[in-house]
Amino acid sequence: LRLTRTFRLGGARRFQTNLDVYNALNGSSILNENTNYGPNWKRPTLILDGRLVKFGGQLSF
Repeated sequence: LRLTRTFRLGGARRFQTNLDVYNALNGSSILNENTNYGPNWKRPTLILDGRLVKFGGQLSF
């Protein structure tokens, strides 16, 4: 999910702010599981990381 806002600074100059949200619903999807037969068979070995928020900006001139 990305939210963007652009501010005009005059002339051809612009400043753009960004807010990126990864895994916005904070799901715990299984990305990998143990495929070796035994007591840990089908046990998840990798789960999707939690929610991540990233801020950014870009100056164009």
